[in-house]
Amino acid sequence: MNKFKKIILNNGIPLYLCVDPTMKKVFVSYNLKYGSSGKWFVFNNNGIDHRVITGHAHYLEHLLGEHSKFGDMYRNFDKRFQNANAYTGMNETSYHFTGKDNIEKSLEELIVAIDTPVFEQKDVDATRHAIEEETASHVDSTSSMLHGLLERNLYNGFELFDKTLSPIGNRKTTKQITIDGLYDCYNAFYSNDRKYIIIGGNVDEKRIVDFLNNVYAKITPHKSSLILPELDFDSIRSKSEIINGDLDIPKVGLGMKFKKNNSISLRELYYVLFIINNNMLDSNEFRNLEKKGVYDVVDFNYISLVDDYIDYSFGFVSKEKESLINGILDLLSKKNISEKDYELTKRGIIASKLRSMENKYDYLEMFPLGVSVTEDYSECDFYQSIDYNRFMEIASSLDFSNYTVGEVKRLKR
Repeated sequence: MNKFKKIILNNGIPLYLCVDPTMKKVFVSYNLKYGSSGKWFVFNNNGIDHRVITGHAHYLEHLLGEHSKFGDMYRNFDKRFQNANAYTGMNETSYHFTGKDNIEKSLEELIVAIDTPVFEQKDVDATRHAIEEETASHVDSTSSMLHGLLERNLYNGFELFDKTLSPIGNRKTTKQITIDGLYDCYNAFYSNDRKYIIIGGNVDEKRIVDFLNNVYAKITPHKSSLILPELDFDSIRSKSEIINGDLDIPKVGLGMKFKKNNSISLRELYYVLFIINNNMLDSNEFRNLEKKGVYDVVDFNYISLVDDYIDYSFGFVSKEKESLINGILDLLSKKNISEKDYELTKRGIIASKLRSMENKYDYLEMFPLGVSVTEDYSECDFYQSIDYNRFMEIASSLDFSNYTVGEVKRLKR
């Protein structure tokens, strides 16, 4: 099931190549291990300390794509009948396009645009207006605020989330971002050791590798002397915190984190939490909490990665905060998943993964999110390899007592 082949280009940048003759189009993405999480706000590069406000990674994503030396890169792709976009995650940035013709032309344009950017004040100002509008809708999302609160509290050291609780900031922080700050972040994080390329489709391996090496031969390698600080990730910032919203029914969030150790891989830890999560949300005991009026709906549910930690957080619309938190903690602490339930849940996960792989273009677009967890991409084979005894061994070792609680509700002014 693993069609990906990892090839190291001449400049050290990895190419994850998926050659599939059945695909009518080619998918290309250029990716950075750099995102909007609070871990990127404080850093040292070339001996100089930097402290930046939230939003720089997202700002760079817009600036580099929409104001490149070729103009708006996405409009150029559109004229070639290619579907192009970009996104900034918590720990990654991805620029991608899908098309049938002129693939090499667009691939070279994409690399040159990202690796030899144009930093001009007029472009920074034009980008600012677009991001201000986007941040307005993001800040209005109480779910996003609550998730930002949980992440900030789980990872003590992400203090800059204090101001916005948003990975892309708000209007005020967007106005404060400067061309110098953007350039500092670009120099620190857009280095070759953080880049990787994904290409999938009916392509010739030798031709595409030779082409990429030739493109990069004309570009000065981007090196960095980046040092990220040792942040306090073990302790949590706050056990419980309330933030202001405009809600008749409050939203309550619960977040916890787990650190991998020498006996448990990050991939195993991620998978076991995924199984526990799916089983808990589908259990009769959990449904009984809803029937008792403890919560109205599950608002969000995330399992994500920060370095050697997996954080597990979810939010609910609920008037019964204490009953909800106690009920969930009780369910999680039991870890009473039978072998039959485990096998059924595992089959469901494999079936869901196989369905997602049927749409090969969507699967490739989501591929960068998996790079941070593992470089062994035979996911379904991995799921099959974890038997019930290994699952219970890992599940039994998990401590669900290290958690933080957040709540968004209407406060008296």
